[in-house]
This record gives sequence, C-alpha cells and structure tokens, in this order.
Amino acid sequence: MTNMAETETFGEIIDISDIEKASRGAVATYEQGLLDFMTTALVEGKCASVSKMAVERSSYSSEDDYKNAKQAVSAEIRKHFNKLVADGVLPAGSKVSINWHPETGTPQVTLRA
Repeated sequence: MTNMAETETFGEIIDISDIEKASRGAVATYEQGLLDFMTTALVEGKCASVSKMAVERSSYSSEDDYKNAKQAVSAEIRKHFNKLVADGVLPAGSKVSINWHPETGTPQVTLRA
C-alpha cells in the first residue's frame, strides 16, 4: 500500500474523469493590421510594401543570421497570406510572391501570376 505522505510530495491523485487535456501543437496567431493591409493591396492587384517588417542587412552580424531573419519574416507573411486564402478573401489557389527591396530590406508582397 502507498504511503499518502509520499504521494502528496508529487501531486494529487484525481479521478480519471477529471483529467483536463491541452490542445496539441501550436495555435496560429495573426496580426489583424497585417491581414487588413495585405487584403487592401492584394485585392486591388497592388503590391504590399511591408516596411514594418523590413530586414536590414546591417542589423545582423552574419549572413546566416540575416538569411534566417528574412526566412522568419517570409514565413510570417506566408502564414497571413494563407489565412486570407483560407478565409476566402483571396481566391483559392492564389500564390504569394515576396521580393526584397535591395536597399531598404522591405518585403514587397504581390499575388503571383
């Protein structure tokens, strides 16, 4: 038989019906301002020049860090783009194109033809 003092050291014994489960995996979050900005530009067939998410080379000590930062920003933009497609704001099957301004490091987002 288990000593009650020993079990209390680790936690408490609960009924199986009281088990609470957390969701598995990360839950995506979206910035409404970015969704709105991309919607306005892309629905009108324009380019969204997302200066708020610029990645300047001078801000990074190595080429790898710079590339990783650009990849992270690209992933965030693609996530938001995919949300717009999933919500029907942009046509199903739409593809995104991200081009980086060579001087400012600003991602320039358009619908890919």
